[in-house]
Amino acid sequence: MKPQENEILLIYNGRKAQDSKVLGYASSVQKYKVNERNIDKNPLTETQLIKVANDMGLQVLDLIDKTSDTYLNEIKDQSFSNEEMLKIVRQHPEILKTPIAMLNGTVFFVHSAYDFVNKGIEIEGVKSKSGNVYESPNRDKDND
Repeated sequence: MKPQENEILLIYNGRKAQDSKVLGYASSVQKYKVNERNIDKNPLTETQLIKVANDMGLQVLDLIDKTSDTYLNEIKDQSFSNEEMLKIVRQHPEILKTPIAMLNGTVFFVHSAYDFVNKGIEIEGVKSKSGNVYESPNRDKDND
């Protein structure tokens, strides 16, 4: 589950609209191939979950989406070890906080296209974390 050079491994949940939007961002990244992993159809194994957590410098518990319905309705007020949580995430992949990108030796949560830009990855139309070139207040002046 290690991406090749010039490859983005994107772990996402196809049932989440925001994740699908991030998949679109990743697909528009120049010079990188996207290797998708839809956890709704192909959940991560316990070993893969541990690797992702370790690569991010987190505990498995930190990978849990505490806003998911499953977490709120079934898990929230209970205490679980990392090993128990691995089994729960395997059975209920929707509680994994996604999307997660792996590229160039780094692993990170992706919230917007700017997360790729902040890693030095070019996306058409997205130039910096401070704004979009097409939304620049000086755009008309620059084009005169």
